[in-house]
Amino acid sequence: MAAVQYFIERFSVTCNKPVSHLQLACCPSHCAVPWQDKGIRIYENNNLEPPLELIGHHGDVSAMVFGTLRDRLVLCSASEDYVIVWDIDRCYRQIKEGVIASGRVVGTLLGKVEHLSLCPLSAKLTACSGSRVFLLNAEREDVLGVLKAHLGPVTASDCVRLFLRVLSAIVVILDFCLRNIIFELIIPSFLSVNFLFLCLGNGKQIACGLGDGSVLLYNSSLTSNPAVYTGHSKAVNTVCWSHSKRWFLSTSEDPTLCIWTANASEPVLTMGDDQFAKPIRSAQFYYLDKFLLLASGSNLLLYLYHLDTTRDDIKRYKQRSKSKLTSKFNMKSGTDITSMSAINDFYSYIVLAAGADRTIQVFDMNQGCVATQIPDAHSRAVHHLTQNKGSPFCTQALESYSLFLSSAITDGLKLWDLRTARCVRRYESHVNRCHHCTAAFSPCGRFIATGSEDHSTYIYDTRSSNFLHKLPRHTETVLNVAFNPAKPEFQMFLSL
Repeated sequence: MAAVQYFIERFSVTCNKPVSHLQLACCPSHCAVPWQDKGIRIYENNNLEPPLELIGHHGDVSAMVFGTLRDRLVLCSASEDYVIVWDIDRCYRQIKEGVIASGRVVGTLLGKVEHLSLCPLSAKLTACSGSRVFLLNAEREDVLGVLKAHLGPVTASDCVRLFLRVLSAIVVILDFCLRNIIFELIIPSFLSVNFLFLCLGNGKQIACGLGDGSVLLYNSSLTSNPAVYTGHSKAVNTVCWSHSKRWFLSTSEDPTLCIWTANASEPVLTMGDDQFAKPIRSAQFYYLDKFLLLASGSNLLLYLYHLDTTRDDIKRYKQRSKSKLTSKFNMKSGTDITSMSAINDFYSYIVLAAGADRTIQVFDMNQGCVATQIPDAHSRAVHHLTQNKGSPFCTQALESYSLFLSSAITDGLKLWDLRTARCVRRYESHVNRCHHCTAAFSPCGRFIATGSEDHSTYIYDTRSSNFLHKLPRHTETVLNVAFNPAKPEFQMFLSL
């Protein structure tokens, strides 16, 4: 016989206005309801004594949520004027002492807040107001950031683990031979977790693109303060060095592309959103820096460019650098490009592009056509492609340059041979279920490094499907890896 569940009404409260559209608060010990619009009444679930009344808002209370901070029960409440955090035990104590219960204001004039969410692990609070989500410090008045990606009103948010992942990122330098950490750097940048890209260039400098739209340039030892480059209004999704190492480019979700030189904080060349119908998914220098190669929507775009670093003091914001679209290539199926790879270290006419339809297409830039298409390369869309481009500091066998890697969520890492367009090896020891973990060839071409969601980095030998080394004890998911082209070291980016 099936068990019968009963709901027992403990008590009922009549409000002066309908509250079905408001976020009410309830926890195992207490519940809270708005009272006379601007006030709050807190009832104990197991004690029907007169409720605790909280007064502090000047506008109608629109959202409430219970939570814990430092093992103390708190209530977060919001109206158009304030977001207030109330310590429940302290409020009871103040009432007994004959003092008006008071709370801590953590947000001011955010608009009508529809939803609140509290993260007890990091003491952070999200407040949904209109189309924006405010990220607040729950212990003091401090707006950590504002999310503006939604086009319509935001009705709910959840930050159970969000803030542990967005407040900082770590770059780690490891000795590949000894498996020792040489240096570790914490980058306290808001929203860097989803968009931090490492690019080592000649091994002497490290460029990091962050989610706040900035690019940081470190020396390889990570011992000095970085140079900061700001020119994007949204998250950076690509960073790439030129072959000459004089320039590096960055692209953003704006969508814009900027080319920088290390000695200037302003971009030498900016290509704006009027040139691109969709965001730039990938970009790089190509053909020994002669071209710029971009992936936007379903198109591969090839630009000629001229960089001029001189500035007119009167018209200093008018750039003298130029760019011109020379060729445009489309994916056969018209699907959007999710990843792209080309070699810039030597003259190569091969460009790889992965589509949202799970295909990998090989473009012959000499003929201007698709030379080979690999259907159903993975069970999901490929999020990362990389070719074995070698290094000027060591040599490889000629056939090694025909190898490339593809990564897809839940489908591991595959090694492909361009000559046969077939998968020659799979690597599945690492964990990649939801994040876009990337992989990299070592300069000698013998090893592959990949990030993993089990807080480790895996090193594979290209001749075996089993991992050679597992580098554990990281604090979070390892997203990006990059080898130093001149030393047996590699860098990793971890999300925190």
